Amino acid sequence: MAEYRNYNIFALQGDTETSDMDVCSSLDLDPDLAGKPEINEAAINKMHKENYDGFLKRGIPSEDALRMSDDYASKARSNVKKLLRA
Repeated sequence: MAEYRNYNIFALQGDTETSDMDVCSSLDLDPDLAGKPEINEAAINKMHKENYDGFLKRGIPSEDALRMSDDYASKARSNVKKLLRA
């Protein structure tokens, strides 16, 4: 039987408590993403939308909200790529 590996960004950073299933559950992601590196892109996309909506609710203009959300997502993607190479 193959060993199950967590690929979520928290696990990649050394968190042994947060499983991919925890991430799928908390972000309402497809549970089939658990055990796959693709979980991070799905999580980043979900958080991008949540960040954007949150910025808008705080009164940040849509153009700025989108730029800020894009920046956070870009940094997260870069971090995941580095962690997956490690």
